[in-house]
Amino acid sequence: MSYSFLQRLGWCNAFLQQLSFDELCSDSTVGHLARVTAVHRNRVEAIGVDGERSIVVPAPFQPVSQHLAVGDWVLAEDASEHYRLRRILEPKNRIRRINHGLPQVIAANVDYLWIVTSANEEFNVKRLQRYLALAHEFAIVPVVILTKIDLCADLDDYLAHAREVGADHVHALSVHTPATLGVLKNYLAEGTTIALVGSSGVGKSTLVNALFAMTLPTREIRTHDARGKHTTTHRELFFTDGGVAIVDTPGMRELQLYDGEQGIERTFSSIVELARSCRYGDCSHENEPGCAIRQAIADGAIAQAHVDNYRKLAREEASQQRRSLGAHAVKEHTRAYFKKIHSHNKLKY
Repeated sequence: MSYSFLQRLGWCNAFLQQLSFDELCSDSTVGHLARVTAVHRNRVEAIGVDGERSIVVPAPFQPVSQHLAVGDWVLAEDASEHYRLRRILEPKNRIRRINHGLPQVIAANVDYLWIVTSANEEFNVKRLQRYLALAHEFAIVPVVILTKIDLCADLDDYLAHAREVGADHVHALSVHTPATLGVLKNYLAEGTTIALVGSSGVGKSTLVNALFAMTLPTREIRTHDARGKHTTTHRELFFTDGGVAIVDTPGMRELQLYDGEQGIERTFSSIVELARSCRYGDCSHENEPGCAIRQAIADGAIAQAHVDNYRKLAREEASQQRRSLGAHAVKEHTRAYFKKIHSHNKLKY
């Protein structure tokens, strides 16, 4: 069997180039390639040309959750009555976050990050900026999706807020109005991988059900604060009839970025650009004369809240980097971090 079927699962030349000459020549290789759909303690579920399979993960790849994620491509081998993991192909990206102080891989080999948020009290600009930084850090195209617009009287305000923070792709829809779902068709090419993120109750599973006529479990939300309970309880990857891979994730009550420096700077690029006009290269943007950031805030060109959120995320990133480097490297890392910022006339705080 050729590799054409694997292309429906997201296979591309970047993975093909990682196979050795012997692997390419072997008739059995294509049958042992698979994409991870679920991760467990000692094994993963995956799908390949022969359908779904369970692959045992040996000791060198333990703990499984730190080596593998849904969306990974793996090469397995026959081992008596089961398949055993042989190696993991280098992914084109891996979405990570900090969870309880430790790195956590959310998904691998993702093309689009659908940031789903309701057009109601649940909408939160600061959280949206975090998700945008997450996508930018791992070179994934972010798509902001405003749901439940049938219950919203001031949709234009929500759209304006989403675009104000730099979201290039913003769409508004209601699953109860099928015609509004057509705005997402450009993201649904065969072989595409989409990860959905957002708080509980925003309608991620409901959206997938409406788009692809699936039956993911859903729950009602609380009416007094527009919040919901977790419906999706673990990350899983599944495929639509049209060959689109969907990563459905549990609602995240918090999102702390992992290694997010570049993503933060791109998300807040307008602030970074303004800082280049400050009179002093070491401007703290607090009391110095000639501060372009303070002037822009005074002129209403940029919101104080956006500057505050930039500082918050950047501080979190610096703190996380210091912890990962260890106490011995704290001073050197801090000095290098701020030197890099100021060498490009970027923000200091």
